[in-house]
Amino acid sequence: MTPNPKPRLQALPIIALTVGLGLSAYYGEKWYLLPQYGEQDLRASVELNLALDLERRGPALQPSPEDRERLRQQIRQEIEADIARERKEATQGLISALLMLLFGGGYVGYVLTKKRHP
Repeated sequence: MTPNPKPRLQALPIIALTVGLGLSAYYGEKWYLLPQYGEQDLRASVELNLALDLERRGPALQPSPEDRERLRQQIRQEIEADIARERKEATQGLISALLMLLFGGGYVGYVLTKKRHP
């Protein structure tokens, strides 16, 4: 009885290729559809969030004008951080998916070339 040969991973490159293609399409669309925010959009979002925060506080806990400006800047920083996080998440996902697609495609090419020229 002969020993079992090394297991061949014939399906692995095709799986990596198809998963990479699917994830590339998903994250590519997510990255492409990210909105472009202008200064006016950011200001409107800050004012809306500030109004909601002040409403939640009630009339007894209203901040002074200096504290209100500090709160406005803090809200703007939070909004900008959320926007940056969304962009980073979509970009990292797209790069990872493209790398998987590249490695899967390269391995499929290697396997096909090896079969033709043993």
